[in-house]
Amino acid sequence: MRSRGMLGDVPSLAPRLILSVDQVAAVRALRKEQVPDPVHFALEAEAAGMEGIKAHLRLDRCHIQDSDIELLNKMAKTEFFLQIAMNQDVVHLVNTFRPRNVILVAERRDESGTETGLDVTLLAKQLLNTVREIDSRETRIFLAIDPVLEQIRSTAKLEVHGVCISLRDHLLHGGFQAPVYSGLKAIREAVRLSVKYGMETHLFNSISWNVLPVISSIPGVSAIHLGHHFLADCMYKGIAGCVQHYRNRLEVPRDAH
Repeated sequence: MRSRGMLGDVPSLAPRLILSVDQVAAVRALRKEQVPDPVHFALEAEAAGMEGIKAHLRLDRCHIQDSDIELLNKMAKTEFFLQIAMNQDVVHLVNTFRPRNVILVAERRDESGTETGLDVTLLAKQLLNTVREIDSRETRIFLAIDPVLEQIRSTAKLEVHGVCISLRDHLLHGGFQAPVYSGLKAIREAVRLSVKYGMETHLFNSISWNVLPVISSIPGVSAIHLGHHFLADCMYKGIAGCVQHYRNRLEVPRDAH
């Protein structure tokens, strides 16, 4: 069991690492080939120690396909997270695939990845209707939001299982040895409030190997989602080597930036 120290008098486990395979599917789509296969990539990563898999089924199906979701949902041996946009088909798709976890996100056609969190305050009524129509006995619901306290409070009112807090624009990578952290206070406060409301709290978006020691030491963070930076590192280290590289990084003392 991996520990990152103590939270009060209770041992605190290091956050789980969840891998997004969207970028693998994007490379496949770029060449209009059958490879690389995001499902195979996910299973190899799990075998090497990755603790969860995530895939975003976009409205335009520009990378991940329905068949990928079906296979990942059946074959993933750890936790599988279906990431999907708020739209008129979301309830049908979630209740068809019946994943253990679903992450509702904001989505724009011109973005290469999820860039902003949901405006839960603005969309509260729509989100509440969606949450009520998803079978909560089968699926745990997470909302992807920005680290804004008002959004945390609005999310808590919907009684979802948890939140995925976007770190985009809050982490600036200043170099291999000396990352610069911008907005870390806002991230910590958002996590603290989310945990206070009893929500499982994950971090995602723009997370690299550099920043893991700092963000993993934030009390209450239960999972960290990896994507583009992890895939880039895989080109040098291979899948198994990269998984171990990132897991080892969680063992670095929290003051060793």
